[in-house]
Amino acid sequence: MDLSGVKALRNFKTIHLVRHAQGIHNVGIEKGELESYKLLDACLSPMGIQQVSERRKEIIKSGLLNTVQLVITSPLRRAMQTSVGIFRGQEDMNQFDIFPKVNNSPPIVALEICRERMGLYPCDKRESIGTYRTCFSEIDFTMIESDEDALWAEERENMKDVSARGLHFLKWLWERPEKDIAVVSHGIFLQQTLRALHEIVGTPVEDNHLKRFANCELRSIRLDKSDMEAYTLTTYNC
Repeated sequence: MDLSGVKALRNFKTIHLVRHAQGIHNVGIEKGELESYKLLDACLSPMGIQQVSERRKEIIKSGLLNTVQLVITSPLRRAMQTSVGIFRGQEDMNQFDIFPKVNNSPPIVALEICRERMGLYPCDKRESIGTYRTCFSEIDFTMIESDEDALWAEERENMKDVSARGLHFLKWLWERPEKDIAVVSHGIFLQQTLRALHEIVGTPVEDNHLKRFANCELRSIRLDKSDMEAYTLTTYNC
C-alpha cells in the first residue's frame, strides 16, 4: 500500500508486517522432515540469520527503526530471533554473530494470538516461557498465561480459525495506543489475516499483499477507523 503522506491523516495506524527469516524447518521441508521432532520450535538457519542482518540494515537506513513504537512477536523461536535481531540488534544465546545494538529500541511483546497455524507439525510447537525468559531477556512475556504450550495439538488448525485469529489480532492492535507497530509472525498467519481483512471486512488490499510472504519480507499496511468499524468481530478465545 502507498503510505506516502499518512502522517497527515488521523484515525489510522501503520502496521509493519514481517515474516520470520528462514528457519531450519523451511530447509527441512525440502528433505521431507517437517513432522520430525528434531524441528521442535524451529530456530533460524544460517541463511535466516543473514536475512535478519540485511533486513535490519534496510530498516535502519529507511528510518523505520526510529518510528516504530511497539513490536509484537509470535512466541515461536524463529519469530523471536527475527524480532530481536531486527529491532534490538542482538541474537539469543550467542548462537550467531551479535548485531550492533541501538539506543531507544522499541519494546518487544510476545503474543500467542499471532503465532503460526497451530497443530500437527513440531516446528510450530513452542518451548516453555520459562526457557524463553532466559534466552530472550529483551522480550516481554507477561501477556502469555501458560508456561507450557497449551494451544498446539495433534490436529492442524482450521484455516477459518486462523483467519478469525487474524481479525481479532487486528482489532487488538487497533485498540492499542501506539500508532506505528511492527508485527513479526509467520507466512500462513499473515497471509490469512490480510485475506480476511480484504475478503471479510472489505478493506482494499493490493494483490501483491495477498500473496505468501517470503522469509523476512516486510509489508506495511494502514488500518483506518472505518476498517475496524465495518466488521463486528466475533469473540475469539485465545
